[in-house]
Amino acid sequence: MSKHKVLMARREDPEVEAILKDAPSEVDIYFPAPGEALDDHLADAEIIYGGIREADLPKAKSLRWVQQPSAGVEGTMYPAFKASDVILTNCQKLYGLQISEHAFALLLSLTRSIPTQLEFMKEKHWERVPCVELAGMTMGILGLGGIGRAIAARAKAFELKVIAVDPEPMDKPDCVDELGGLDWLSEFMTQSNLVMVCCPSTPQTHKLLSHDQFNLLPDGSYLVNVSRGKVIDEEAMIAALRSGKLAGAGLDVTYTEPCPPDSPLWTEPNVILTSHSAGASQHMRARAMRLFVDNLHRYVKGEALVNLVDKQKGY
Repeated sequence: MSKHKVLMARREDPEVEAILKDAPSEVDIYFPAPGEALDDHLADAEIIYGGIREADLPKAKSLRWVQQPSAGVEGTMYPAFKASDVILTNCQKLYGLQISEHAFALLLSLTRSIPTQLEFMKEKHWERVPCVELAGMTMGILGLGGIGRAIAARAKAFELKVIAVDPEPMDKPDCVDELGGLDWLSEFMTQSNLVMVCCPSTPQTHKLLSHDQFNLLPDGSYLVNVSRGKVIDEEAMIAALRSGKLAGAGLDVTYTEPCPPDSPLWTEPNVILTSHSAGASQHMRARAMRLFVDNLHRYVKGEALVNLVDKQKGY
């Protein structure tokens, strides 16, 4: 019986690649040699670990499944792929731990005036600055997937009320006090002192937060975005910052990435930018590879795969 050919789109650290020793014997795993083009091996690849470009899809005649080692899949949502029978899975539930840590790092840096105090440190200047206590506030989480739930669980340790909005019907977890659909977004914004954006970039979420939504926030609210920049209308966000509606914004993502040099976000007071690094973790590549190996076993047995993406919804 011929084996299922698995094409690895990138090399990993030796200890991560060693996880592949637990792959089922029914698969043949291939890494292109240095300098070898990936598309030279697409014709008979049944499974790809990594993405596939639009120009390369017609070459992948045998392709049945793509495993993305990331959570976001918008780069693969071109019409030909969406219309194909190729299965898509991702790592959407593997990023909650580190991204939730990063989200709180951004929030606490804003509320405890850490950037200002770092500047004082460089100048050897000792001065107390205003700080904001979080306990008792309401955190609104936009998107209650793996990342949103990890943030919600940690928010309870900060003694926050937690509310959430998600387009998918689901049971309310214990760490969330109130949960609604997108039709509840306006009420959600009026209640939220702290807004955490954790939803994917889809046509439904494009510029979901704009002038009307920001104007509903309590004055002096905080915004943190650790998912996708295109969920936010940046002009509206900057207007909210300058009006005082927003007291600060912590952004790991921007509408255009890298953030353009002429963007006002670089110099806007009360904004902290990090370079789409919230998902970084010393454990992430190994977690993704273990998920892939588990899915390989499921695939050869004809079982349902973990983290199956709905290509029409984009998540």
